[in-house]
Amino acid sequence: LISALLCLESIILSVYITLAIRPIQVQSSAATILPILILTFFGCKAGTELALLVASTRTHGSDHLHNLNLLQC
Repeated sequence: LISALLCLESIILSVYITLAIRPIQVQSSAATILPILILTFFGCKAGTELALLVASTRTHGSDHLHNLNLLQC
């Protein structure tokens, strides 16, 4: 799950960089709002992914901190 989410994040980041650089190369101001919209959707998607990751960790994960004893060397 984490691998798939990380791959999706890298794809979105490359699309954002491409859309942010394109108006500079073309020298037009018509497409400058598109990167802002992509960032908005990117933030919503990241929040949803984090909520999904936390929910799956709570239901399927296990916490092994009870096996860790910090008093022993």
